[in-house]
Amino acid sequence: MYNRIRIGTVLLLGAIVPAAAHAQAPAAGYPAKPIRMVIGFSPGSNSDSLARPMAQRLSELVGHQVIVDNRPGAAGNIAMEMVARAAPDGYTVFSGPGSSITVNPHIQAKMPIDVLRDLLPIVPTGQFSALLVVHPSLPVKSVGDLVALAKRKPGLISFGSPGHGTGFHLATELFKVRAGINATHVPYANASAMTSDLLAGRVEMMIFSAIVMQPHVKTGKLRALATTGRERSSVMPELPTIAQAGVADYEYTGFQGVFGPAAMPREVVDRLNMLVLKVLALPDVREFYATQNVDPMVLNPAEFAARVRQEHDKWGRLIREAGLKGGQ
Repeated sequence: MYNRIRIGTVLLLGAIVPAAAHAQAPAAGYPAKPIRMVIGFSPGSNSDSLARPMAQRLSELVGHQVIVDNRPGAAGNIAMEMVARAAPDGYTVFSGPGSSITVNPHIQAKMPIDVLRDLLPIVPTGQFSALLVVHPSLPVKSVGDLVALAKRKPGLISFGSPGHGTGFHLATELFKVRAGINATHVPYANASAMTSDLLAGRVEMMIFSAIVMQPHVKTGKLRALATTGRERSSVMPELPTIAQAGVADYEYTGFQGVFGPAAMPREVVDRLNMLVLKVLALPDVREFYATQNVDPMVLNPAEFAARVRQEHDKWGRLIREAGLKGGQ
């Protein structure tokens, strides 16, 4: 499946790049100096690991350094505020998970900026699904078994997440709502402690990164039941999606992207979109992203903005429905 996606990406990119390059001639001099790419999470985080190879190859393409600047804290809010208040010239941008934009405004009591008003979607850098896993001590072998058990014993099954309001937390809350079950949330300060407790059986269920969970599934320490995307994962194609397994209208597909200050000139936005998509189409970058379970997501700025708005509204509805605002 990933090969089909890659071929489609290259063909679509071939259509986008010449048109954008022709239409945006006024921005041909951009960039004329280094670009600062602000990451809202620590070095070594998923956001940081995905941004660095892209930034390196972008530096080589444009002939100016793309500096990765880690500003962790507040689920990305510190970095987003820094970029929103920067000069809107295309030389300071934010790179991070879509959840910082689409979830934070609904889950956090006070936001330093209005993300939809103060930040401009420039280009997505990839999308990814996650994996629904359980500890082997839980007597279930399918999503149907898990749902049936949870309905017989409401609230007794616990699930871990890397923090309240994170994408993986909300992916599980969405599963609960769509499946009509109840389970107890156990938030963790870091993914390492969360994974350790899952492997020890102190929590029984989790939706988390397929790349992190897959080695434990292969050794039998965890049991994989399904993936969360619209289509089967290229990492574990033998598994059904949660929707295919019987939970109607379920999908969780996370994404990464680059955003800039709201007043950035349109021609600069379009040029940066073109440049990043060109980097993401490079064979070595595509292959690295594939190893991280990240699939291409080729959108122009208007299409990306529409996707951000759609996800923002979707998670807002879920958070209100599940009563999650305020750190539950």
